[in-house]
Amino acid sequence: MRIKFIALLAALVLLPAVLFAVPVVVTWEWLLEDPMVTTFRYQVNGEDDDKWTVVDSSVTSYTERGLDGTLAHTLYLQQSYDGIHFSGSAISVAEPMFPAIEEMPVIAEEPVVVAEPETAAPVAEEMPVVASAQEIALPVEEEVIPVAEEIAPVTEEVVAVAEEEVVVAEEVVPVAEEVIASEEIAPIAEEPVIVAEQAAEPVEPAPEAVVAAQPEPVAAPVEPGEPPKAKDESRYYTTISLGGTVNWQDPALSSYGRFNLQAGVGLQLNNLMTFNKSLGLGVDVDLMYSPYKASTYGWRTAAQDVFKFDFATAFGNLDHALTISVAPMLNMEFGKVAFDLGVGGFFTYGSSLTADKMLYGAFAKAALEYKFNKSFSMGVSGKYGFILSEGDLSSAPQFAEGTVYMGFSF
Repeated sequence: MRIKFIALLAALVLLPAVLFAVPVVVTWEWLLEDPMVTTFRYQVNGEDDDKWTVVDSSVTSYTERGLDGTLAHTLYLQQSYDGIHFSGSAISVAEPMFPAIEEMPVIAEEPVVVAEPETAAPVAEEMPVVASAQEIALPVEEEVIPVAEEIAPVTEEVVAVAEEEVVVAEEVVPVAEEVIASEEIAPIAEEPVIVAEQAAEPVEPAPEAVVAAQPEPVAAPVEPGEPPKAKDESRYYTTISLGGTVNWQDPALSSYGRFNLQAGVGLQLNNLMTFNKSLGLGVDVDLMYSPYKASTYGWRTAAQDVFKFDFATAFGNLDHALTISVAPMLNMEFGKVAFDLGVGGFFTYGSSLTADKMLYGAFAKAALEYKFNKSFSMGVSGKYGFILSEGDLSSAPQFAEGTVYMGFSF
């Protein structure tokens, strides 16, 4: 009894401690395999847009404390060349170190009554002690004498009447639900009654099986392996630019000055084709308002007329034209800096420019751009080319342009 009580008490104390969640510390590590990567971002147990943690490429590990050790936890990791466009997520799962244990109800065992040696006292409550054979023979009361005569056959047929209820008399309380008269004392499973003619011999209690509590297997901490390489995704993006241009021509077109101003909008289709992680092929399309100033009307005079709000005079000395140009470009990106090179052609239409009312030619273009964030950038570009509509390559007027622009990418 004492050993079973101690085992039950230990189970009641230790079992709740196992059922509570155990906080753990998990560390994820990854490798910088691509030197062109400038930025990482990661998130635990989700990919919400406003919950990313952004770090530079020198950070290659992350530790999270206080996680529930009975649950699995997932790290989502992304990388970027420019800090704007990120790859798909590499996923690393830390399996639970302490699997959840279902709470088992603790049921107290039914107490077992064991007869103490050298005693004939009844074990069950409210059960009378049956006297020995000698005492039964003594006349105690007139009503009890016939009872003694009826007990003798019961001792011989104890097995047959084991399940029957014996009644002594109408005035006497039933002796027991199960009566066993025997030389030896044997406990009955339900409500045992000991009937003996001589002193009872000690009965050894049957040994009870003791089930040793097996410790739950504890999962070893999972070391995060190398994150799977993210699939190469398209680096294509579109930029709309707004800018102003200074145009210089040599020799100048007849009756026009060497310097002219232009303003316009551009469409950059970047990385339509991707060669590797830094190089791609795109297309630049520009639409410019290209007025040509009469040579007899100086820029100083034009500025004075504008400040006097005499726009009619200022615009009256300009021959208005529109220029569209298209150039395939080699896109080179290094983090937040982009550099483009290409060649293309242009077409200009103006009702007063030439007898044909048009100009066309070829040019080479270079552009340098800095990206402040994912959407906004600023850059400069330059062109050098020939106006082939005014002569062959050896005699055609040459031109050079410089442009400052701001771009909006998506």
